[in-house]
This record gives sequence, structure tokens and C-alpha cells, in this order.
Amino acid sequence: MPVPRSYSFCTCDVFTDRRFGGNQLAVVLEADDLPADQMQAIAREFNYSETVFVLPPSSPAHTARARIFTPARELRFAGHPTIGTAFVLATCRPALAGAERIVLEEGVGPVSISVERDGTQIRRCVFAAPTLPQAGPPAPPRDALAAMLGLAPLEVLDSAESWSCGMGFLVVPVSSVAALERCRLDIAVWSSTLAAWESKHVYPVAQAGAAWRVRMFAPDAGVPEDPATGSAAAAFAGWLAHYAPQAARRSHYTLLQGQEIGRPSRLDVTIDRDGERVTQVQVGGSSVMVSQGTLLA
Repeated sequence: MPVPRSYSFCTCDVFTDRRFGGNQLAVVLEADDLPADQMQAIAREFNYSETVFVLPPSSPAHTARARIFTPARELRFAGHPTIGTAFVLATCRPALAGAERIVLEEGVGPVSISVERDGTQIRRCVFAAPTLPQAGPPAPPRDALAAMLGLAPLEVLDSAESWSCGMGFLVVPVSSVAALERCRLDIAVWSSTLAAWESKHVYPVAQAGAAWRVRMFAPDAGVPEDPATGSAAAAFAGWLAHYAPQAARRSHYTLLQGQEIGRPSRLDVTIDRDGERVTQVQVGGSSVMVSQGTLLA
């Protein structure tokens, strides 16, 4: 039996300021000699929404390369792994102590992350979306969406649309927080309704006072429900700019996710506009370290 190699790893909770909330993330450091199939097996072993493998960057102007895996497949981009990896590197790499900016090479290209600090403590990390939100194909009929989510048709609003910001999501506004909390994804209806869709991630949303409550279902990626989804927040910014615009050129939105599965999360979204045109989307949040250890592979 071959002798296994050892790799340092960290786990953290992302989009939360306390342990055991937010979205779990495993970050495997110095993973450049791991083949993709072994990365996928390790991601299945952790069984978090995503696991990140940190490799040397291809450009000396960038901090690191990050490969992101769900338990089922590799992703070109994802929000909470971007935030969490920046947090882990800024925390664990002495060369990055005090760094205010980290650039990760992901499948979509370089992603810039600002590191905001209170003294020596990292307060939050904020990424600039690598692409601007784009509307996708028309949403399925209201009746189909309602059946897919286990709701009455009148609880699904007319403004359902698909949006992408490096990854596509079907944004489904519902009539109330109570309706959002009752959402239960019917896998059979989901599979048939979105059979022809490239991205089958479903993102029901409901306004909750000054904030928005959101959920995200991605069974095709091995994630029945995600506690916090930064890439979906970036895509949702396109919907917000269209359907819930604020008067200011720079608008701030708070998204609350994960309450239904016991992992409350907060995502901060900032949208810059020039008239009706979105010029930049940023998504930010806090992270906390949970564990550090050695992986044998």
C-alpha cells in the first residue's frame, strides 16, 4: 500500500460571525500535486457544499489558484468558497498578514477580494463579481414553479427570472416569508421542469422588511439546500437592480439565508449603477475559523 501524502487543511464557517452558523468550507492548502479525481474524492469525504484546493497562481500578480469542488463536480466559480478561501489565506499565511486585497484564479478568471480589518482581526471579505449579472432564459410557468416548490400558484410572483453572474440561478420571488419557509423542492417536478436547463439551481426569495430572505436548492450539484450562496447573491443583484432598485448610484442589500436548516447566514450585496446599467456587484460577509488539521491522501 503506498504511503499517503499529508496536506494541511482548514475548515471555516462563511457568511457568519459565529461558529456552526453560515456555510461550511474546507480549504486544502498546497494541493498542486493532487489530481482532479482525488480532489473530487476528498470533496465527497468532507461532504460540505464546497471544498477548495489551493494551488500556486499562474501569474505572480495573483495570490493563488483555487479549484472548487462540490461533492458531485467541479465549479468554475462560487461565492462562499471565494470569501472563505480569502479569509483562510489572510489568516494562515504570514506573508498575507495585513493584506488588504487577495486575487484568486478561478475557472471564470481572476476574482478580486478585499480584506476588511478591525485592527488585527479580519472583519469581513468582499469579492467583486467576476462578471456582471445577465438575465437568462424565461422562467417556467408559475404553476410549474409552484408545484416544484410545494406552494400554491398564487404564492409565486410573476417576476421569476433566471440570472447568472458566472453561475446561473432561477430566481423565484414568493409572496411572503411564510411561503418561503414552506418551500420544499419536489425532485421529480424539479427534474422534469428544468430538464433542458444548463443550470438547475433554484433560488426562492421573499422580502422581509429592509432585508431579503433567500434559499437555494441545488440537488444536481449534490447540495439539497445551501446555507449561504455568494454566487447566487451576485446573480440576484441583477434581479434586484431590475425589480427593486434603490435611488442611489450605490445600493446596499442584506440577504438572510440558512435559517430553515439551522445555519443562519448574512450576505451583504452592493450594487453600483450608472443610470439603469449595473457597473459592479460586490458580495461580502464574515467568516470564522473552525478547525485545522492534516489530511492524508
